[in-house]
Amino acid sequence: MSTLISIVVPVYNKENYVSRAIKSALAQTYTDFELIIVDDASTDRSMQKVAEFKDSRIRVLHRPQPGPGGYAARNYGIREARGSWIALLDADDAWFPEHLTQSMRIASEFPDISIVSAARMSDVGGTKKLDPFAKRFIDHGPQILYLSDYLEFACKGLRAMGTNSILVKRDALYRSSIFPEGRTERSGDLYTWVELLARMKRMVWSPHVASISYRQASFVSRNSVPSMRLFHEMVSDLEPYIDEKQSRILKRYANKMVKYAWLEMNKINSPIKPSELRRCFFWEVDLFFCSKWFLISLLPFEFLESLHRRYSLSR
Repeated sequence: MSTLISIVVPVYNKENYVSRAIKSALAQTYTDFELIIVDDASTDRSMQKVAEFKDSRIRVLHRPQPGPGGYAARNYGIREARGSWIALLDADDAWFPEHLTQSMRIASEFPDISIVSAARMSDVGGTKKLDPFAKRFIDHGPQILYLSDYLEFACKGLRAMGTNSILVKRDALYRSSIFPEGRTERSGDLYTWVELLARMKRMVWSPHVASISYRQASFVSRNSVPSMRLFHEMVSDLEPYIDEKQSRILKRYANKMVKYAWLEMNKINSPIKPSELRRCFFWEVDLFFCSKWFLISLLPFEFLESLHRRYSLSR
């Protein structure tokens, strides 16, 4: 007897893409699933596109107002899920047909592990490439990762989890609201992956390519930004579930995410005072990194951008 999977797809104004995402879910070779479409108060024709699909496995839920990042919509879908596993898919991306089949095969090989992830592909302006973690490990077979492993790789830009590749056992979830709704506009999924591992202790990564994410090469501006405060608070949030060694690695990762959030906020002309960056850093675990970026924050951001452009053109 197969296991029911609940696929959660948040939708906010994705009329040009949502049909592609739904088709990729319905085309899965693993067929025992429910497809939960969560309308995040779309104002375009997204729901008309959804209504064109006549499949008994599709359930449509509605929220009265949109939430940044789709975090509230994902949490709502998870609360309403009936399956033994939760799978996530963004409305503007797509799965490859064997994703769920391969994920459940890996899950059966590692029955004591509650998180399954896989390789991911991106399409940026027509150029396709594997995610950096997959590039390194796709020929090495399944990988079991603990929190420290995940963080060490993530600090190097190699993340083993992504929204379109992850499956989580529903019974193993510590709560239904796993995404940080109300705490950040963007990059809250990066917080969630760390919390899942901190609480569930380990994951298994599968070398199959799960998904393809579509991005336009010309897309550079964003209206939403990550939260420096969220990544600082991540350490105190998770310290009850981790040991001292993991805490040090988590603080180093938090420093990198705080720096990332600071850069993104400055890019949209929402400058942050250097004193705020200083307070969000964990200086005791990486004095050089924190000192370097604090000193950089004292410079005009326009000057930093010009240096970055000059360096990029010279490469």
